[in-house]
Amino acid sequence: MLKAILEQAEREYPAECCGLILARQSDGEITRLRPCTNVQEQYHRLDPKDFPLEECSAYFIEPKELLEIDREMADQSELIRVIYHSHIDADAYFSDEDEQRATDEDGPVYPGTIYLVISVCEGRAELAKWFRWNPEMRLHSDAGSCSLRR
Repeated sequence: MLKAILEQAEREYPAECCGLILARQSDGEITRLRPCTNVQEQYHRLDPKDFPLEECSAYFIEPKELLEIDREMADQSELIRVIYHSHIDADAYFSDEDEQRATDEDGPVYPGTIYLVISVCEGRAELAKWFRWNPEMRLHSDAGSCSLRR
């Protein structure tokens, strides 16, 4: 699945890519990769005040697509195991915006979910980092990384 995610990240460059890895609710076993469409640029053009960032520095999954994914997950008794996206010509880090989207006043929006951020520089995936909720720090912290330089 990582290979498919890296290919998606490179194919969608210079826009950020995004998607999900889903798992069975019963045992957490990973079931499938669900690439998503980044519609950040469309929303930015329509409403730059509420969507100030362009697709090269943010991602936004179409709400209708998220509803479809919710239905798929309910039908197949799945949950979100990993949420991934790429950073364009930048390091793989959990940005302030990533943290805002991943948390609310009670903590993580998707408890137990791992976040994967891929650094794509000049069209090539170079680094992947995983982040998970750290209850002591009340934020998502680095949980591992892997260099992708080929």
